[in-house]
Amino acid sequence: MERNDFLGWIFSEPGKAALAGAAGGIVRWLTLRPSWREGLATLVVGAICAIYAGPVALPIVEASIGKALPGGDMAGLSSFLVGIGGISLSGLLLDIFDRRRASVREDKDDGS
Repeated sequence: MERNDFLGWIFSEPGKAALAGAAGGIVRWLTLRPSWREGLATLVVGAICAIYAGPVALPIVEASIGKALPGGDMAGLSSFLVGIGGISLSGLLLDIFDRRRASVREDKDDGS
């Protein structure tokens, strides 16, 4: 990837979301003070979650906070908040899928 392509991506909406999510991951890292490996994982997961879950969280953040943010960057705030909770959010989703899969297996075992 050329440098100009990367800089172009950074200034795109997904790039801005990734940076906001990574910043949220950094805040979580510095707050909880896990090991450097866990901290780097938190940063990466925060960025990834912000890209994909930030737009989903945006209506919730707008409804909760309104348009009170100076400059109106609610998408950035939404991505930042998702970045802070990215590890927890992804863990929650994985737990939900695991429980659902276990429930389906139990239903199959009971029906046999």
